[in-house]
Amino acid sequence: MLRIIAVIIFPLLCSACLFPTKPTRGLEHFNDEAPDVGENAPNFTLKNLNGKEVSLNSLIGEKPIVLQLGSHTCPVYRYRRFSMRQLHAEYREDAHFLMIYTLEAHPVGSNSPYADKEWVSLWNRIPGVLIPQPDSYEERLSVASDSQSKLSKYYQYPYLVDNLNNSVWKSYGSASSPAFVIDQSGKIALKQVWVNPKEIAKTLDQLIEVEPTSSLTQ
Repeated sequence: MLRIIAVIIFPLLCSACLFPTKPTRGLEHFNDEAPDVGENAPNFTLKNLNGKEVSLNSLIGEKPIVLQLGSHTCPVYRYRRFSMRQLHAEYREDAHFLMIYTLEAHPVGSNSPYADKEWVSLWNRIPGVLIPQPDSYEERLSVASDSQSKLSKYYQYPYLVDNLNNSVWKSYGSASSPAFVIDQSGKIALKQVWVNPKEIAKTLDQLIEVEPTSSLTQ
């Protein structure tokens, strides 16, 4: 009987923890602090993994922008890689994709930015994702490079690394794995506390004015 209950409940827990859609513990502030739909997307200039500076404003124009933020210790960032790979494959010609690597969501040895204590989730302990919070930009760059290398089969778009002041993370709502779609005029077209490829696909279809073709929207 216990085995049957586990078989039923565990997948539900996985779905709730790894594929949430609404603000959860520690993210109650997001809707108030993140830019709203219709507002100008906060500009930033950050370095990519090769040290080249890239600004958001330089990409605004003919194509919408899919902006994703995350860190390797956020399980949602890791487990959304499958559907994000599909999304990127289907829309890479029609939209810019950017990943902003932020502070670690669930670092080992220090408090999580989403709880007043160390919070190393089960979904990190099981695969051994035990990463300390970087103390310098160089350390964050190294962690970001390692994460990109491990997930490069899936996240095949540019990584930019947030500064140690976490200014981009803060300006986009201080969440662990949010995503935004920015339209061709530089305004927020979609705001997500948790990256949700299916809704991103729907918004991209509207912005590029095509008939919905993505299997993500079927």
